[in-house]
Amino acid sequence: MNMIKKVIISFVLVVLLIAGVGVFYFDSIVKNGIEVVGSRLLGTSVTVNSVSLSPLNGSGTIRGLSIENPQGFNSGYAIQLDELSVNLNASSVFSDVVEIESVRVVQPQITYETRITNDNIRALIANLSSDSTGETENGASVAQSEAGKRIIIRRLTLVDPQLNLVAAIVTAPIPLPDIELNDIGAEDDSTTVADALQLVMSTLSSTILSASLPNLEDLREGVQDRLQDGVEQVEDVVEELGGRLRSILN
Repeated sequence: MNMIKKVIISFVLVVLLIAGVGVFYFDSIVKNGIEVVGSRLLGTSVTVNSVSLSPLNGSGTIRGLSIENPQGFNSGYAIQLDELSVNLNASSVFSDVVEIESVRVVQPQITYETRITNDNIRALIANLSSDSTGETENGASVAQSEAGKRIIIRRLTLVDPQLNLVAAIVTAPIPLPDIELNDIGAEDDSTTVADALQLVMSTLSSTILSASLPNLEDLREGVQDRLQDGVEQVEDVVEELGGRLRSILN
């Protein structure tokens, strides 16, 4: 009887160990996939701090997702997401179509760096447009290299987006409304990761452009006023120091 108990306990421990190792590698696979595919499609570095996703029920979190600015822009990051809550159909993870029930991000940090003829968000969209049909280093298309993986996203929500406008020498925080997209790829039974990203980024760009952006001239005047105040303060200090030196010499 004791021998049977020992065998059962040993079997349970082995199963738990295998499950633990499987979860670890599952999270690592998802993390690596986001970084590799995201960087390839967006044409800039995409990094993730950690992924915690249950292969049993498909719920989990992705922490510390950062998208660097594309070349030609000075700010360090275009988008930073502290935490994404994800729910997906776990049984679809290793199929050709991954079914994602929901993605929810609270207070995504977005840097909108604008130039005369372009901005960083539109530059990322342009990278998506070219890379979605472009070639990888080994000559295979992105779709081929990812074995034709496609997705459906039932609901994607960005809650209380935090936008920071960067233009010339001025910066300003801008309020944005919540963004919600439903049934991404559902109409055609599925969509590519590149097309899904392009839809999300295009919606974000449209939301930014339709937001109440401040008048750049007003921002520049504010900066000039602060610079002038600084110049006057420096002149006052120099004058005071000059007076002290004159009194010492006399």
